[in-house]
Amino acid sequence: MFILNPRLAADIFEGEYIIANLDTGLYYSVQGLAVSLLNALPFEDEADLVRSFCESLPQHAAVIEAELIPVFRQLLDEDIVRSVEGAGITARARPDAPVAYQPPKFNKYADMQDLLMLDPIHDVDEEGWVVQKES
Repeated sequence: MFILNPRLAADIFEGEYIIANLDTGLYYSVQGLAVSLLNALPFEDEADLVRSFCESLPQHAAVIEAELIPVFRQLLDEDIVRSVEGAGITARARPDAPVAYQPPKFNKYADMQDLLMLDPIHDVDEEGWVVQKES
């Protein structure tokens, strides 16, 4: 069973998933058909999901398979999507089919890593709220 990592902060803004890993300070942008993949979570088998997307958009079937599987692998490698077993999670019935083809995109950013790694709750001292230290 594949699920979205529950330790991440994730939300959709204007059709784009923005995902922040507050443990590493990295954040991600997921767009296009990869958003439909994340919306389909939890699911049992990525091959079945890709096949259902190909059936929904048969004119793009070859491209969907060639582009979506590598993005799915990146989501696994970055621990955005996790494989879990026996967690009492039920896969969604048939996920919503995408209505149009948009290339799946996955981008990883580290430019705000220092800011996202600040811990303002625990780093407060007698001087007040945490201030980012100069490098």
